[in-house]
Amino acid sequence: MKSREVTIAVIFMFFLLSPILCSALDFSWGLKGELLFCGFSGGHPKLQDFTGEDSNGLAAGGFLRISHEDILSLQPELLLSVKGDKFQQKTTNTQVYLTQFYLELPVLLAVSFPLPVQGTPTPKIFAGPYLGIHLYSSGSVMDLGLDINPVDFGVIVGYCVEVNTLFFELSHSVGLLEVSGDLTYDTHFIAVGVKMSFSPH
Repeated sequence: MKSREVTIAVIFMFFLLSPILCSALDFSWGLKGELLFCGFSGGHPKLQDFTGEDSNGLAAGGFLRISHEDILSLQPELLLSVKGDKFQQKTTNTQVYLTQFYLELPVLLAVSFPLPVQGTPTPKIFAGPYLGIHLYSSGSVMDLGLDINPVDFGVIVGYCVEVNTLFFELSHSVGLLEVSGDLTYDTHFIAVGVKMSFSPH
């Protein structure tokens, strides 16, 4: 009975305090596009006669940003990404390709350093985990019989500059789960985007 009373009290306090908490937070959303410079770390038994070469990719999607006093923010994102790599056979120089489609969900914690002059660029650093859900793979590498992990997981660190509603990002992600064999993604990003504010109350 005691636990039930505690649960009711916690729920009541949550609804009581939620307007206060929301009023102390700023909410915004936006769209972003990314240029990816992809590569793999590690190896695969079926690719031991190949050398990996970096490849380009693209990603696009949206985000929700919850921030406090324009200093600390939490930003979950939803992105559709197209990435992969190319491999060159060591003796014949034959190239094979891997192209992969992922639905990616990064959750980024950012710290901003706003300058005292309004309208000047605002630098920020951010980091956080990402989860990638594998949608589809194609390319001549698949003819070698690679088994693709259905999920990708890793961490992202980066730097951002915002000017009013526009922003520019440079970031780097490292995969912590193998895509196939011992292959993990090692990707650099250049991103541009736009954010828009809204009020939930």
